[in-house]
Amino acid sequence: MPAADRHDDGWTPQFRDAYQSVLGAIRDGSLARDVDHDELALSGRLDLDPAVLHGVLERLADVGLVTFVGAAELRFGTLSVPAWVDNGRLLVGLLEGVVRSAVPTLTAEDEPAHAASADDLRRAAALRTADLDPAFWATLRFWIDRTPNPVLAGLANRALERVRFGVDPSVPFRNTDVEEWIAASQQAARYRTPAAAARAAHVLARVWEGNLVACAEPLGHTPDELLAATSSAADAPFWATWTPDDLWWDLLAMVRDGTLERDRTYRAREIAARLRQSVLVLMPLFRRLELMGLIATPPADPEAIRIVRPDVRHWVDSLQLAATLQEMCASWAIPALSARGRTQLRAVVAAARRQARTRDFAYTLTMVELSRVFGAHTQNPWIAGNLRLALSRLAFVFDDAPLFRQWDIEDVLTLLDRAIDTGDAVLATEAMHALGLHYDVHIAEVTARLGGAPTA
Repeated sequence: MPAADRHDDGWTPQFRDAYQSVLGAIRDGSLARDVDHDELALSGRLDLDPAVLHGVLERLADVGLVTFVGAAELRFGTLSVPAWVDNGRLLVGLLEGVVRSAVPTLTAEDEPAHAASADDLRRAAALRTADLDPAFWATLRFWIDRTPNPVLAGLANRALERVRFGVDPSVPFRNTDVEEWIAASQQAARYRTPAAAARAAHVLARVWEGNLVACAEPLGHTPDELLAATSSAADAPFWATWTPDDLWWDLLAMVRDGTLERDRTYRAREIAARLRQSVLVLMPLFRRLELMGLIATPPADPEAIRIVRPDVRHWVDSLQLAATLQEMCASWAIPALSARGRTQLRAVVAAARRQARTRDFAYTLTMVELSRVFGAHTQNPWIAGNLRLALSRLAFVFDDAPLFRQWDIEDVLTLLDRAIDTGDAVLATEAMHALGLHYDVHIAEVTARLGGAPTA
C-alpha cells in the first residue's frame, strides 16, 4: 500500500488509514467495479466519516480508480492499458524535474540511503527475485521524497500510484536490465549537477521502455503494440482534458481580485452561494485551483477552502514543473509535427529571436506560447494536460508574474531550428536542456530580487 509522501502535510493518520482501507477494498474486489455505489451508504459500510471518505475518493479519482457519476454516486474502475502506458511515460518524465530539483538539497545522510536502495535493486535484478518490483520503486521514491518541490513530488507520487495500482491485475516491474539506471542515479547523487540529473532521467526513460517490452505479454499486447499505444482523451483524467468556462473564470476572478480573501478559510457552500451554483458543480473547479496552488484543502475536509497567499517558493515550484513538462512535450511534438505545425513553431521561434534581440517584453508571452505549441502537438494527453496545468500555475501564482529577461538564448533557438528541420527528438531535448539553464539563471535573479531560496 502506498504511504503518504512527506510533502502532503494534510495526510493525517486517520486519512492515511482510510485511503489504504479503500484502496485495499478496490484491489481485493470487495468493492465491485463498474456498478454505481452510493457514497453515504459506502461510508457506513466502511465505517468512515463521510468527509474523510469523500477526500479519499477524490484522491483515488486522481489515480484513475474512481469516477463520480452523480450527486452522491460513484464507480470504481481501472485505467485502460493505453492510459497506463501514457501515465508511465508521464512518471519517468516527471522524474527528471524531481531529480534535478533534489540534487542540490541532498545531504551526507542521504548518501547511505541511496546506496542501500541501489544495492537492493542490483541484488534483486541479479537474483531475479520478486523483490525486483518494490526495489525498483524504492529507487524512484528516494528522489521523490527528497525534492523540495511539493508540486513535482505530488504529481510524481500520483503517477507512480497509477502505474502500480491503475490496472487490474497489476503488472509488477519486470525489466532486470537496470544497472545503467543504478549507475546514473548514483552519479546524480554523487555529482549533484543538472547534467547528471538529466542523464539519470533519460536512462530511466530507456529502462522504462524496456519494462514495457517485458510487460507486453501479461497485458495482452505485443511489444510493438504496447510501445505504440496512446490513450484517447476519454481515457485521460478530468484535469487533463477540461476546458475553462464562464463559471471557472468567475471563480478564478474571485480568488485573484481579493473577493475571496487571502489566508482565510471558507466553506465550499459559502462560495457556492455567492456564485449561485451547487457545491457538486464547484468541487472539480476547487480541485483545479488546488492543483494550481491558489487554494488548499485538507484531505479529510475537502469543503474547507483556504485561499493561499503564494510566495516566491510557489513560483519556483511552478517554473520547475513547467520546464520539466515542456521538455517532455518538445520531445513528443517535434517528430510528429505536420507541415502546419512546423510553420507555427518556426513563427514562434522567429518571434522569440526578434524579441530577444530588441529586448521586447512581449518575449515573456512568446516563451509561454512556445510551450503551448509543444503541448498542442503532443499526442500523450496526460503529459499535455499537465503542461496546461503548469502554465496556469505560472500565469496566476503571482499577481504580477516575473518577466523572463534571459535575452541571450540563441543557443536554444539554433537547436530548435535544427530540430524542426529534422524532426529530431534528441535535438529538441537538447534545446530544452539549454533552455533549462536559462531558467536556472531566471530563478536565481527573481529570488534575489523578491526574496526566497533559489533552487537549481
